[in-house]
Amino acid sequence: MPINILKNNFPFNSQESDFQIFRFEDFLKSESTDFITTNHVIGFYTLFFISEGVGKHSIDFTDYNYEKGTILSVRKNQIHKFYLNSNTKGFILCFKEEFLNSYLNENEVANAIQMFNELLVSPKTQTREREFHGVFQLVTGIENEILHINDKYSLKLIRSLIHILITLIYRIKSEGHNKVQLSKYIKEFIRFQNLLEQDYCKTKKVFDYASKLGFSTKKLNTIVKFITNKPAKEFIDQTVMVKLKSLLLHSSLSVKEIAFKTGFNDSTNLYKYFKKHNNTTPEEFRKLNKD
Repeated sequence: MPINILKNNFPFNSQESDFQIFRFEDFLKSESTDFITTNHVIGFYTLFFISEGVGKHSIDFTDYNYEKGTILSVRKNQIHKFYLNSNTKGFILCFKEEFLNSYLNENEVANAIQMFNELLVSPKTQTREREFHGVFQLVTGIENEILHINDKYSLKLIRSLIHILITLIYRIKSEGHNKVQLSKYIKEFIRFQNLLEQDYCKTKKVFDYASKLGFSTKKLNTIVKFITNKPAKEFIDQTVMVKLKSLLLHSSLSVKEIAFKTGFNDSTNLYKYFKKHNNTTPEEFRKLNKD
């Protein structure tokens, strides 16, 4: 089944909305089961906060188990899908980058976006009991302002509460010795990551990216190894595979067309590349994930 693209209209009530909050259980009841349980892409940042129940959620084809106190972060344009569990309760917070930019300063926005970067920090955060209550109070405070109070002061209060919430999650991740603590090489890595997102169809060679960034291949390997614990080439291949999987599920393009679109000389090279990194052919992967 193709990946659905959710850009502006879902789950936002209107294209003008920069922020929305939903009860997890109400959201699952209101949306199409066939739709949300297949891989789809959203055009905004999402936080899931689980207050009751256990289950799992898929982010970029990886399943993350959750329980009471779990926070899952899904960045803009990331692939995810729901697994239905009627016992799960909690909240879903969705916001656009414009919402952050309208209130937070440049460093705070950078920290917030970094928190959603799955290569710098795990999408999953597990809170302890005292942390759970702090997050729960903030989230219910946001919900109360939106759904019940909603006066001329609410927007400013909501922004402040979200600012505190993001900062608190950032602290929890840091105290958990997550990579969010790392400052060395982060700026350089993000430059490389952005360039790779832009040019992965043009080249998959470490040397090319190092040259464009003004680094030696040794320095680029050092940067990527420090942040991801992987050599640069492995990281490039991992990124390309996510893109290929997305195209296989998101589009009706043939494998030959995908090969051309992603910079492979012919479909044979794509077959070899995909088989090497996923142990299946592109067609096998597409068929398996259609069912």
